[in-house]
Amino acid sequence: MTIADVIVLLFTVVFFTMFFIERRTMWIGLAFTVWIGTVLAYSILFLEVHELRLALGISLLLAVIFVIGFPFYLISFIWLLITSGWRLIKREGRRLRNFLSLAFGLFLIVWLIVSPLILIRLQTAFSTFVFGSITVSVYYFFFLMALFALASILNRIQIPFKKYDYIIVLGSGLIGDQVPPLLASRIDKGIERFHRFHSTKRPVKVIFTGGQGSDEKLPEGVAMANYAMEKGLPKEQIIIEDKAVNTYENLLFSKQLIEAERGAHGKYNVLTVTNNFHVFRALLWARKVGVKSDGIGSKTKFYFWLNALIREFIGVVAMQKKFHIAILLYSYLIILALVLINHYYVLPYLP
Repeated sequence: MTIADVIVLLFTVVFFTMFFIERRTMWIGLAFTVWIGTVLAYSILFLEVHELRLALGISLLLAVIFVIGFPFYLISFIWLLITSGWRLIKREGRRLRNFLSLAFGLFLIVWLIVSPLILIRLQTAFSTFVFGSITVSVYYFFFLMALFALASILNRIQIPFKKYDYIIVLGSGLIGDQVPPLLASRIDKGIERFHRFHSTKRPVKVIFTGGQGSDEKLPEGVAMANYAMEKGLPKEQIIIEDKAVNTYENLLFSKQLIEAERGAHGKYNVLTVTNNFHVFRALLWARKVGVKSDGIGSKTKFYFWLNALIREFIGVVAMQKKFHIAILLYSYLIILALVLINHYYVLPYLP
């Protein structure tokens, strides 16, 4: 076995171990990227030894796809951000949170135009440091967004043949005493999964979790349970949690209800149901409260989904803000050192 074989095997083991044991982390996105990159590089090297023409052809094709595809992807992404953001504002109103995708799209346009112009005008060490720090921050968050997107996708992949004992359906707000479409989609998905996993030998219980807001006529968990029973879900298979006011409490209080039924050390499998854009952050909260859970998302309209996904990304970064702040501060120190070395020890000696 060669060194290349060992490296590929190592990254394969690392990725699949994380995937099946604990994938509720941004690191799973990095592990997947490294694994795919390693397998791809290994495959090209293998073909280069045995099929040189094929290896060169694949390498050239990948290079062309990147050179042509990346600008097309970037332009398409910006267009989607702006158009979906504008549609969201028109349909959902001018709330601050509805401007996220539109603002992000406009920022990308400004950054792509302005940053090259600033770069050629840098004169002082201070301006170079400031621009370098801003640039590193922007690309660091682009990198985090890529990891977040990959982690979100990987955490929505269902493991075949796995069974669940509890399905937790997270609340998202009522209109008076009525279940709105966004919440209804979560409940419908929970009912669908109940019918898939429930059996007389292994019964499944569905937990509807959500407290009562100031503008709501009854607790959300109660309204969700009523909606589900109207859809045919048996009352005896329902557990109502009616105190939680956020995702953290949804999962913490649901865990307490499960432990009251099963015992603190009982073994059980949990499936958390929410909208597709919210799955990953919900699973991060589940991990924090000690609930071993997989996640599944109900469909969301695209114009709403893109904006909500950006909001979820901000929420995930905020959950780990100390770590990201530390990374950026270390990066700024390195930039400062490089700028000072360049300004005082390199530029003065250039002809």
